[in-house]
Amino acid sequence: MNFGAKNTKEEVLYFLHADSFPPKHFDELILNEINNGHQAGCFRMQFDHKHWWLRLVSWLTQFNWKVCRGGDQSLFITKSLFEEIGGYDERFTIYEDNILTNNLYACRQFVVINKKLRTSARMYKKHGLWKVQYYYLRIHLKKWLGASPDDLYAYYKKHLC
Repeated sequence: MNFGAKNTKEEVLYFLHADSFPPKHFDELILNEINNGHQAGCFRMQFDHKHWWLRLVSWLTQFNWKVCRGGDQSLFITKSLFEEIGGYDERFTIYEDNILTNNLYACRQFVVINKKLRTSARMYKKHGLWKVQYYYLRIHLKKWLGASPDDLYAYYKKHLC
């Protein structure tokens, strides 16, 4: 992702997971936010599954709270801000989205566009909803307690791959 950002001539970067689908006219929505002075942000999220918990999690993504952020929501950011905050931390194979988003919140540069991006619930279908939530919570806790990038990846690979 850093390589792509470094080698583009465009001023706006957009990172999207392969199993996520942005709303119609997403490019116009992003450019509108940029023109309004917001240098980074994401869309609300909606899972492709109707479980009440996933619907609740999706509903919470409308709020501009750091705890409600994740890579599945995509990320737009100006190239200049991306470079200013150092881009993605390449030591991390997982959790890199959270680190970048945390940096954006630290410099008060984040907006949530009130349109829904649709993303896959395949991980929840494969492993079970509560197990996935538990493992994600453990990953956040491990990072907060100082786990290394390799430790986080090993944990993820053991439990969620």
